[in-house]
Amino acid sequence: MRYGVVEELAVEVMAQLPSDEARWEVMALVDVARMDPQAWPDVRDPGSVEEIREAFGRRCWIQYMPHAGAIEVRDIGWAG
Repeated sequence: MRYGVVEELAVEVMAQLPSDEARWEVMALVDVARMDPQAWPDVRDPGSVEEIREAFGRRCWIQYMPHAGAIEVRDIGWAG
């Protein structure tokens, strides 16, 4: 995937989204997060070494880890 690695859970969630519009909205959010991953809040647990961040769209959110020039999508949420 051009945006980076998508974990198995995120792939499963993408497949379960209700429409192409929903998938497009999530992918648009992934693109925004990839362009500036540090702009979103770091939500790692105290003591964790993984830099986990969350980005929020109008009806969706993603949890991801930034990597050099890409992001690793860990989870996707949909509220639409």
